[in-house]
Amino acid sequence: MELIDSLKNQLKEVSQELAGLKTELHQARGYLQSILQKSNDMIFAADVDGILFSFSNGGEKVLGYSWEDVAGTLVKNLASNPLAFEKLIATTQEEGSSVRLDVPFRHKDGNTIHCDVSLIGLTNTKGQKVGTVGICRDITLSKKLQEDLIRVDRLAEIGRIASGIVHEINNPLAVINEIAGWAGTLVYDAGGLSGEDREELETAVRRIIEQTGRCSSITHQLLDFARDSAPAKRSLDIHQLLNETINFLKPDLRFKNTEIVPIFEESLFEIHSDPKFLEQVFVNLISNAIYATKQKGPGQGRIEIRTSKAGANVEIVISDNGTGIPDEDREKIFDMFYTTKPTGKGTGLGMPISQNIVNKLGGDISFESRLGVGTAFTVRIPVS
Repeated sequence: MELIDSLKNQLKEVSQELAGLKTELHQARGYLQSILQKSNDMIFAADVDGILFSFSNGGEKVLGYSWEDVAGTLVKNLASNPLAFEKLIATTQEEGSSVRLDVPFRHKDGNTIHCDVSLIGLTNTKGQKVGTVGICRDITLSKKLQEDLIRVDRLAEIGRIASGIVHEINNPLAVINEIAGWAGTLVYDAGGLSGEDREELETAVRRIIEQTGRCSSITHQLLDFARDSAPAKRSLDIHQLLNETINFLKPDLRFKNTEIVPIFEESLFEIHSDPKFLEQVFVNLISNAIYATKQKGPGQGRIEIRTSKAGANVEIVISDNGTGIPDEDREKIFDMFYTTKPTGKGTGLGMPISQNIVNKLGGDISFESRLGVGTAFTVRIPVS
């Protein structure tokens, strides 16, 4: 009887212990489920063969894949370099854990997502290896910011060096300009020259003076940009400024089979703004339009520049019949250092600088584009 009572007590204790363990197991499972559902990190579990059997909701946030998309697939196929990721998992199973600070993964939309990855080897109660758990934190944005900071630092150094170069260039430009002026006086006073020869010499001297003046203006613009100077506003003829910009870019049109067509509103009057800043904006936009028409291939490229008055603003629309801007690039078009041009063809500074200038002048800039049809940028500048 005593034995039966003892067994009953032991059974009761075991039952209570099992109930407690069951409660703890249930809580642990709930905690784990909560982590998998609410974590912004991608957390996965794969068996010894690398086949996924668990994938957190954060995985969908990071890579765009749902559990249904990846269930039963090889985890290595999520990485941009499956072979390297497979080796990393093998190292984890041998050493018990591993950390890699930057592993590129493929997003569902095809983009590359960079993650800090921590891998932990799973073992059962017998010490046998049964799989791998990975915790992957998206560092794409911070990686981009680091790269941008490096570029900004490099740009600042370029600006410092350029400032010194500009001063060195300005000195010989001043000498050339002075000599050209002296040569113009000699031509004017020289005897024995035919009317045609005198006119040709005077034209040549005048062009030298104009071009040295343009070079000097460009160097001063570079200095102003490096110093981030405030706009120097004055009255200007917007049509004259646009025509000067077109003439400045004519060498780019020589072999590109592209025409620029000004369509100016005749009644448009002078505005009060910064001509140097506006010229920089127009050079960037028209240069991009020239490039877009060239990239479209053989055929007559056409760039229209329209002006009109809209309330208290002047609108300048620069449109082209070029390649257009792909949908995935439109939200990034004003991002610093972002460019759709190949390496060596663009810095990714033209559009953000143009936007910054227009905002400084109290205006705004927008665009519309259709892939394969063309792009139109609209710049709105206050009249005063």
